[in-house]
Amino acid sequence: MKVNGIDLRKYNAKQLTVDVQPPGINVNYEWVTKALLPEEFDTDVAMGHLKLSIYFRGQDRSKIIRSMSELMQQFTRSCDLELDGYKGTYKGYMTANDYEKKSVKTRYVINLEFDGFFYDDELNLEFDGKQTATVYNAGTRSAPCIVEIYAKSTLQNYVVTGLSKEGIVVESLEAGKTIIIDGIKGIVTVDGNNAFNRLNMWEFPRMPTGEITLGFSSNAARVNVKYNPMWI
Repeated sequence: MKVNGIDLRKYNAKQLTVDVQPPGINVNYEWVTKALLPEEFDTDVAMGHLKLSIYFRGQDRSKIIRSMSELMQQFTRSCDLELDGYKGTYKGYMTANDYEKKSVKTRYVINLEFDGFFYDDELNLEFDGKQTATVYNAGTRSAPCIVEIYAKSTLQNYVVTGLSKEGIVVESLEAGKTIIIDGIKGIVTVDGNNAFNRLNMWEFPRMPTGEITLGFSSNAARVNVKYNPMWI
């Protein structure tokens, strides 16, 4: 098991037990009086829950407690957990923890709980000169994405659809330049500089679940869409 890329063996510890629990989902609907069927609305999906136990050993309790303290420092913000026996990475936000003494002085267990979700390695989809494309998001959550648009010739009001409720419009971009729309960090740049004024959009791009049809208003650009599939 790894925490933020660090193997637990660094702390003389190992993964003991894992309990992955799904999120609670309440379908958003309204059944109007005398209506024959209820009306459904978009349903927000909360995070799932993870219970994790880690086994420590060492020469004495003082050294073990120091090792556990070093590990706990990794959980003061969101963390990336690579769990033994599980595919993907768990993005976790710690919600509870406790230490458990064992009968042997050189053994300890730490019990941790997290809210979070699994995500996979980044995918990079390239669309060169296409004006329409159909892709499938293997994940079960909508995922924020990074859209890189390279202008093969000067672009004026170039539109990308399918990654937001409204189209993403690049109002102007010189030939040979790339505009990066980062839906993860919430920034737009060209050559590392703020380029928000070159865009017309209402929300940052995200990859919806299931089959998606993407549209590109001309063949004058090469578009890369990068995202990590996310799972309920």
